[in-house]
Amino acid sequence: MTHHDTPDVPPSAPARQRRSHRLARLTLAGLGAGVLLGNLSLGGCSLVLSFDQCKTDADCDFGNGGVCNDGRCVAENVAEDTGDGDGDSSGTDGTGGTDTSTTTEPETDDGSGTDTGEPLDCTSHTECVAAHNNNWLCSPEGTCMSGITAECQTLRWPNNTPQDRVVFVGSILPTSPPFDTLTLPLQNAMLLGLEDFNKEASLPDGSKLAWIACDSRGSTTLAKTAAQHLVDVGVPAIIGPLFSEEVMEVAEEVAVPNGVFVLAPAATNKAITHLDDDDLVWRTIASDVYQANALADRMNAIASLDSTVIVYKNDAYGTDLTVDAYAALSAPLMAATKTYPYQVHADMEDLLDEIAALLGPIVANDQPETLVIVGTSEATAIILTYLAVASQINPQLIPERFIMTHGAVPGMTTTINSAPNDPTRQLLYSLMEGVAPIIFDETNFNAFNIRYKIRFNDQDAITTSSLTYDSLLVIGFAMAAIPDGEPVTGANIAAQMHRLVDKSGPLINFSGGTSFIATAVNALSTGNSVDLRGVSGPLDFDLETGDIRTNYIGWEVAPIAGDLTKPALVPQRMYVLHDEPATDGVWIDLP
Repeated sequence: MTHHDTPDVPPSAPARQRRSHRLARLTLAGLGAGVLLGNLSLGGCSLVLSFDQCKTDADCDFGNGGVCNDGRCVAENVAEDTGDGDGDSSGTDGTGGTDTSTTTEPETDDGSGTDTGEPLDCTSHTECVAAHNNNWLCSPEGTCMSGITAECQTLRWPNNTPQDRVVFVGSILPTSPPFDTLTLPLQNAMLLGLEDFNKEASLPDGSKLAWIACDSRGSTTLAKTAAQHLVDVGVPAIIGPLFSEEVMEVAEEVAVPNGVFVLAPAATNKAITHLDDDDLVWRTIASDVYQANALADRMNAIASLDSTVIVYKNDAYGTDLTVDAYAALSAPLMAATKTYPYQVHADMEDLLDEIAALLGPIVANDQPETLVIVGTSEATAIILTYLAVASQINPQLIPERFIMTHGAVPGMTTTINSAPNDPTRQLLYSLMEGVAPIIFDETNFNAFNIRYKIRFNDQDAITTSSLTYDSLLVIGFAMAAIPDGEPVTGANIAAQMHRLVDKSGPLINFSGGTSFIATAVNALSTGNSVDLRGVSGPLDFDLETGDIRTNYIGWEVAPIAGDLTKPALVPQRMYVLHDEPATDGVWIDLP
């Protein structure tokens, strides 16, 4: 663990002591990751926070022969393919179903069934599908290529039927452990958006939308590799990446130089606003310039002046949000607050080692009454590990409050579900709260959730799913607005965004079934403008920055009907921003 030594960053805590680190790791070893972190159910797989998707074949029964292979749900006919370590070769598509095709290296065919080693020229996707399999397509250069790579494991044709009149949309999310429990629902929502759009409408030339989904595994390097593949297959638009650092590097190094439109559903770093992006980078979530003030004002109201600690993910999101929130603290609280960075590791053992090294000295030396977590889904492991370590030293060292930023809020219910027993669950209900931008319209989200539950095995959507569903439809609508005869390019998509935020146009409310999609496409394809109100709320993009501005919610967790095993996020307070261009506001309790 490395403490921050940059002058603009709040003062770091004392160096860790070997005894504290050793005690923390022994505590984890004694409890065991499975006991400490527990199980939860999501979709067709039994997902555990040791991040195995399954334990038995029954956990992978999607009705099409799925089996459990080394903790992953795979198609039965590829269960023996263990891959080469460069990607997930299991065939899982991350969308509640299983891709039964296998991934092969690109092959060429001269028509006689003999591989020639030369690219196969093509003019249509169906030529390539006929020569190879359903995962192949015709590239913009007129050569057949596989749409599937180690990073990009899902290719979806409209109605699962290869066809030529399609426009591909790409996505980049970290759908591998340790992120999968919270990102697979986001990918599901994109699939639902794709299916809804294709059911209700086509682009003006009759084209449908197809989709290639890629997994960054939380790595900027893999995110850029995935983005380059999407460029090579000719996508004009990418949804994602999820994390701010990935968005910035993908935009600057791959997407913008190649003219690809980027719509980031959950990346909040303030620097994204100021990218030199040729107007190609947009997002459906508010910048952290607002969240920093919302977090600081909440801390000023309740955080301990005796001892407060902020632990933050050591990336662009965590570092910048921590620096800005710290700067907005009152002078007494600033003096009482220490900060610690941490790295997120894809390997669970490495992650637990990192967390143990992080928390050992905090528990033993700082003994915070308030612990703030500026991070994402790893917050579950941080909280449960903290409780385990504190209980071994002195139960009185358990903080009075855990406060989480928006990236960790969806995992608050996961944390409850992962607790080893009812007393721990009861404790967690009283300890946790989170700060997050408003990302759902109650009426529209409820309507969306009904369709989501029907599509995905009666599972409820998480609120963050609204952002990826809206992103898919925003891209589809902007494509539909491109004047007849002009190509679907990133620049042409961006040029039509102003027609989606016209307050004088008809209100397109993402509710009441899916007929709103046809209404929007009909208006846009005939030269008119619309005003979108999505599942996430008003999609009022700032045409200068590509950003959205919104108020914030203070979330807590409550048991449904008193059942401790059924946690639900409950809004308790709202941070109401002052009039534009203010970046701060005031917290008010909700009735």
